[in-house]
Amino acid sequence: MSQRENWNKAWNVNVAGTQIMTHTFVPLLLQSSSPRLLFMASGTSTFADKTHAAFPFNQGLPKGWPKQVFSVAAYRSSKAGMNMMMRGWWRLLQEDGVRVWCISPGYLATGLGGVGAEKLKTMGADDPEPAGRFVVSVVQGSRDADVGLVITKDGAQTG
Repeated sequence: MSQRENWNKAWNVNVAGTQIMTHTFVPLLLQSSSPRLLFMASGTSTFADKTHAAFPFNQGLPKGWPKQVFSVAAYRSSKAGMNMMMRGWWRLLQEDGVRVWCISPGYLATGLGGVGAEKLKTMGADDPEPAGRFVVSVVQGSRDADVGLVITKDGAQTG
């Protein structure tokens, strides 16, 4: 896949496609007695804690060009764009009583990016099941005070 195709795919999936799907289904959402809109964020999309050298995506690469590395820049950038898209939906729908968040579930062993779940676990990824319970708790109202934010199980992203 070319660099352009990689960037277009990431933005089409995480921002453009998500925006169009949300816009399409908002009329149904507004019919709910307790409307909630959740977008799946990524901890890689924030500037907070990105100076920690132990995080693999913050480590420098050997000198020279081209770099032989899986590119995550398109994914990270598109997830940052999705965070801002969420803020737009929060602004548009807050007077309609819609609770809107981005949920950052953490570094999970899901196989994202073609890396196997077991390999991700060796790199420090967590089991996805607790993250699923976290998402359910948000749907059930545990984080209603944090609408309009990118939330994690430990609080909200601050950068």
